[in-house]
Amino acid sequence: MKTTVILVNPKYSGNLGAIARTMMNFDTYDLRIVQNKLGEKPETILNDEAFIRAVHAKEILENAKFYKTLEEASYDIDYLVATTGAVSIGDKNIKRVPMTPRELAEKSISLKGNLAIVFGREDDGLRNEDVELCDLLVSIPTCSNYPIMNLSHAVSVILYELYSISIGNAIPYDTNVKEASKEDKDILLSIFNDFVDKSLIQEHKKPICKTIFKRVISRAFVSGREANSLMCVFKDKVIGSTKNNR
Repeated sequence: MKTTVILVNPKYSGNLGAIARTMMNFDTYDLRIVQNKLGEKPETILNDEAFIRAVHAKEILENAKFYKTLEEASYDIDYLVATTGAVSIGDKNIKRVPMTPRELAEKSISLKGNLAIVFGREDDGLRNEDVELCDLLVSIPTCSNYPIMNLSHAVSVILYELYSISIGNAIPYDTNVKEASKEDKDILLSIFNDFVDKSLIQEHKKPICKTIFKRVISRAFVSGREANSLMCVFKDKVIGSTKNNR
């Protein structure tokens, strides 16, 4: 499934650059901009600030397409998804229950064709007539004290969810960390106990230290490498204190 980002009348060039960057982060390259402000050339918003903020994603801005209306921008889209940051009551109430970005991502697995996420203006978002053109509505759960997100941040959250579910378990880095074996942990505890016995800690506190460390190791996910590193540290301390006592 191909994902497209459609921005309706964005106001700030810096946001466009940040959006291009996050799009490339999450393997999305089709950027479409609806720019129907009177007397303004569409390309005006793609200034130096936008390209500076895009860093290594300048090609997304260079290939961005401009349209006069949302209908024109979504001519080949199979599923059009509107975004909103304010699900309120009253005249501006959007008469549709929004889903979360994660729910959208889960739903996207079964979708075939082109999916476009539509983002509105930085100041007042999408108009109701824009939302009516869309098939689905998504909203990012945020704190009620400050519910409205920055436009580029909202794009990042939604694209992350879509990308994360699309790659499934194929995470692009090694997560296979070898856990320390029971033998490794037993050796570590033995060396630590030896370290405590030879330390200047008050005698009545030594059993407590040993017990606490054992509990920490039991609760924690300790890798084999971490266990070996701790063994070396405590062993060196024990050897060092033995030499100093000679």
